[in-house]
Amino acid sequence: MPEVTYRLDSEMRLATFLIDTAAPVNAIGEQFIKDLAECTRRANEDGVNGVILASAKQKSFLDGANLKEIRTAASAFALKHMVRSLQDVFSELAKSPFPVVAVLTGQTALGGGFEMILWTCDHVFATEGCRMGLPETNIGLFPAGGGPESLRRLVGLEKMLDLVMKGQVLPAEAYVPTGVVSIVGKKEIFLEAGKWLKNHPGVINRNYDPTWQEPGIQGIEERKQLVQQARALYCVCPERPYLRAVLDAVEEGLTLPFEEAAGAEIKYFAPLIENENVRNKIDFFFLTTSIAPKLAVANVKKAVAVPRLAILGAGLMGRGIAQVCADRGIRVLLLDVDLKTAKKAVENIDSSLDSLVRKGRWSAERKASVMANINVGDDYTALKDVPLVIEAVFEDLELKRKVLKQVQDVNPDIIFASNTSTIPMDEIAAESARPEQVVGMHYFSPVPLMPLLEVIQGPRTSESALATAVVTGRQQGKTCIVVGDGPGFYTSRTFGVYVTMGFFLAELGINPWEVDRLALEAGFPQGPLNVYGTAGGNVIYHAALFLKSRRPEFTEIPKTMINMYEAGYVGAGKPCFYKNGSQPDESVLQFIVRNESLPVPDAATAKEMLLLAMVNQAFHCLDEGVLRNYYSMDLGAVLGIGFPDCWHGPGRYVSLKGVSATRKRLQQLHDQYGLAFLTPAAEFSRLAACGVDRGLI
Repeated sequence: MPEVTYRLDSEMRLATFLIDTAAPVNAIGEQFIKDLAECTRRANEDGVNGVILASAKQKSFLDGANLKEIRTAASAFALKHMVRSLQDVFSELAKSPFPVVAVLTGQTALGGGFEMILWTCDHVFATEGCRMGLPETNIGLFPAGGGPESLRRLVGLEKMLDLVMKGQVLPAEAYVPTGVVSIVGKKEIFLEAGKWLKNHPGVINRNYDPTWQEPGIQGIEERKQLVQQARALYCVCPERPYLRAVLDAVEEGLTLPFEEAAGAEIKYFAPLIENENVRNKIDFFFLTTSIAPKLAVANVKKAVAVPRLAILGAGLMGRGIAQVCADRGIRVLLLDVDLKTAKKAVENIDSSLDSLVRKGRWSAERKASVMANINVGDDYTALKDVPLVIEAVFEDLELKRKVLKQVQDVNPDIIFASNTSTIPMDEIAAESARPEQVVGMHYFSPVPLMPLLEVIQGPRTSESALATAVVTGRQQGKTCIVVGDGPGFYTSRTFGVYVTMGFFLAELGINPWEVDRLALEAGFPQGPLNVYGTAGGNVIYHAALFLKSRRPEFTEIPKTMINMYEAGYVGAGKPCFYKNGSQPDESVLQFIVRNESLPVPDAATAKEMLLLAMVNQAFHCLDEGVLRNYYSMDLGAVLGIGFPDCWHGPGRYVSLKGVSATRKRLQQLHDQYGLAFLTPAAEFSRLAACGVDRGLI
């Protein structure tokens, strides 16, 4: 069956190219390119008055390249041939003597699909809810089907760089100001498209029109400066070659005609497929989309239906959880001991969503639906017939036990999910009459943006409570991993050693702001000392104290952290390593306890120590049964705590470096610096004893 079907309206002399590929979503592969070329040939032979590009799939117009096909080929030569063929057919369609429009009805046009629109279409008709963008950098590639060049001609160089480098996908409404996109109703969309084609018979494709005015056009030196600014911002980590490659292509194309500039993209794009870190990123995409939905093992038949739930605590986490629940159609009762706090939380949600509506990222209807799903209160008796309550109160064991008792006194059958980041379920439920109803649902801040949900199964958590947490998390749009019980579980414990390592590197003599810069070079989204301030030193310090009390053999609290905490240097509006968001605050230097008995690590060693601290702790979690597989290990590390995605996760990192080499390097660093959390996990020895060195994940 063809993946692009040619249909001719002989009366109107309009052709429709109907896209329907073999994949669940429409994707570009060799067959699609051949079929698009054939349809273009037939349209030219038939002398049509115009072409409508449309999709037979309900949600997907065309969503980029067939990654499985690309990953299987895995050679620069094959990829270069494929992209060249795609650009050739785009060029042929764009330069045909008839106008071309795209029609999207509640669908997405991503990657190569959006590139086809940008290159070949003279106008786009879309209904509300359509989304378009070039998200390739999120999977380790960049748009090479003319995307950067054609988007630059539509929105200007500066905006194009922002969209492409961040891999942003926006509502179709965001492109209406360009004059190329129109939002129309579903019933009349094809009629409007036909009228437009009839009224624009001689239109010249803007990419070939010498009179087309690119927005915000600058001189060549100003353009190069914008590219250099983007390099400084995005190309800090050398293990992300795709970001450097797209800027190389854009810079080369600044002085070239459109098709030559688009051709330059191929030169920088094709070699990426042979890069180890690019393959890691692509494989991580498959992990999140194909494996993750099946990974959180739970007996979903025993899940309790949750059309509505309650949230205890209307602070930052509570209101974030309320928003994601309400956005997915779950009715929410937001409870707080102070009713004013609960009402203020709803006001904050309303205000933040207003901003998204103004920016065109949310529709007013979506926001109204969210707000209609949230109610507030301060009376626990309202929990009598609620199936699930998510507790998001302060991180204090006695408080959580008190709240649990109050809830179960009102409704003993309710499933009680704690959003704790460190306290084991077994300790929270220790005094409960129904400990089997207690489960962990650990969210990450900011909740609406962070994709991970860590579901914690305590030793007495029932199948029903576990399944309810997993099913509800998925309904909220979260990627769920199930982990075992223990202090800090997996993510908090592993993230804690990252922050702690940052402090120890400062104590070993590395300038604290250099520590953060090296972390960015290693691929982390934020330096460990910056994290201390932005996440709140109070929270991190008390979490470290708790973990130290439960697992002293793994937890060390740097003297510098103690000094800073006691002096009130804890961030969150108070002094810390940075002031005004990004300027170094050198007053913190007085609190750093320099360890002059040990050598100062060089830059490469410091980056390696930051990575290995997290890797080793992840493998300790495997030792103890907190983690159950390498897939959960990598998902949790990347989606929850910022392990560099260019390495796929701790499991893949060890697979690439080798089990024996990793164990040996950890032992060397432990012997040299004496840090307890660098003691190699027993899992490395077990793997080595079994003859396993690579290929863990």
